[in-house]
Amino acid sequence: MSRTRQTLLWMAGLSLVTLCLGVLREFWIARELRASGAADLFFRGLVVVGAARAFGTSLFRSRWIPVPLTVPARALLRVEAGTCAAISGAGLVALVLIAGVPALAEPSLWVFAAAVPLATIGSAVRALAERAGLERRGFVLEWALPVGAIAGALLLPGGALGPAAGILVGLVLGVVALLPPALSDRSQGAGPEGQVGATARDAGRTRVLLLDALVYANLGLLDAALSHVFVAGGFALLNYAYLFVNAALMVPSAAATVVGLRVSAGGDPAAQGQLRRWAVLGGVACAGLVVVVGLLLGQTWVAARVDAAVGWSLAAGIAELVLWSAPFAGLRLANTIGRQFVIATEPRRVLVWDLAGLGGRALILGLGAALFGLKASPIGLAFAELVQVGAWWRVSRSR
Repeated sequence: MSRTRQTLLWMAGLSLVTLCLGVLREFWIARELRASGAADLFFRGLVVVGAARAFGTSLFRSRWIPVPLTVPARALLRVEAGTCAAISGAGLVALVLIAGVPALAEPSLWVFAAAVPLATIGSAVRALAERAGLERRGFVLEWALPVGAIAGALLLPGGALGPAAGILVGLVLGVVALLPPALSDRSQGAGPEGQVGATARDAGRTRVLLLDALVYANLGLLDAALSHVFVAGGFALLNYAYLFVNAALMVPSAAATVVGLRVSAGGDPAAQGQLRRWAVLGGVACAGLVVVVGLLLGQTWVAARVDAAVGWSLAAGIAELVLWSAPFAGLRLANTIGRQFVIATEPRRVLVWDLAGLGGRALILGLGAALFGLKASPIGLAFAELVQVGAWWRVSRSR
């Protein structure tokens, strides 16, 4: 338990640093690009790169953390090399489809195209580092991206090319820094006893986790794909609002995922009951925090400071969106904690809930945009998360 608490505290603290860097990056982009077509293009590219990272991180954490540490990291990486290539290829196709063919004339889109495979490789390397107990070093890759984006925006201001190039450089530096310790033989040791039957080569489990990561982990892909239904600059405004929502989600999410998978690795049904209690408490706290943030953004003195930081009127356009996102944020953190036992032991169980949530969310977003405008996005997200609760709420008495 002491190691679990230590991991939670360290990852939460380091995630807080990541959050601060991300906030600084978003404020700088908001200052440079505002709510414009160029900002929309930047965020579409950023969403695809982020989706490749989130997809890979979710998949490889779920795939590798339950595998005993006696299996070398290099062997795991070799087995899933084809998976990395498939994720990268799908990401490149998604980038063109989401940005649109005319965007191929923009240099920033080609920079994002180079970043997609690097993001996938980086997610695999980070998952290996976390599996080996090197969670702190994994944040090197996290911090390299926002720092690179800020540096790029400073060196090449006034467009999307600078921050996009900075993200690419940050990915290169992060992967180079993290790869040696993640693959080092010294990071391998004896894994916990009584782990579930997760092995280095399990094509069926990989396919299930691939589908789960594609449907559940990549929240931004659907919004980006349907972003053309919003007015110009609307998708950028939505991303600025989600910056404040992610402020409540980012700090506990990474730690909750890693610790949840480790607690669940033995397959003990009591662990699921424990995670369910944590999920309820975490979800309520997270939703409450987002409500507080939304209410603060509606206060004149807070709005004035936010608007002064970006150089234009931003707070008035996002305060209501943040409040509408509170149910999603609470349910998202609850699901992040609660579903880890199912992911570690019976991953196929989540697929029907994944697909039901995605279908409902797509319907709400596609039809609701005309009725609710940008608010259709957080409404659809909350619906998908509410559906997902059914995957883990009932505690299994036996495996």
